[in-house]
Amino acid sequence: MGAPLSIHSCSLGAPILLEETTASGTAPAAEPVGATPACDGVKQIGQWNKAWDPFFNLDPMWADQFMAAGAAIYGSGVFTAKAPGTRRHIKGALASGASVAEIMEVVKLCVAQVIQACNLGVQILAEEPGAT
Repeated sequence: MGAPLSIHSCSLGAPILLEETTASGTAPAAEPVGATPACDGVKQIGQWNKAWDPFFNLDPMWADQFMAAGAAIYGSGVFTAKAPGTRRHIKGALASGASVAEIMEVVKLCVAQVIQACNLGVQILAEEPGAT
């Protein structure tokens, strides 16, 4: 679950990338757009966030692969509407009856998963030849 939550880095980083490319006069390369069924499915179930448009526009195929990895979580009913994090989700979680304590537990779990991923990733990277 930690990996799909990393989408918030893309939501923050892609608009900054677009702003900086505009400021520097560097145009982002146009990515070929094929079918994006996972993104279309997320939109269809009403879970698409407009904040995802910038990274979708920069790389629609990657965005679709990313959504394919996490879309089933949201469409399956495994998580209720009070499960996900960030501002729009916190607002929805509160409206769905989640308590402040429940929301904070989700935030803490996300932090723990990121730390665990870094601990594992750094060890793997250190074992790679030429990584030092």
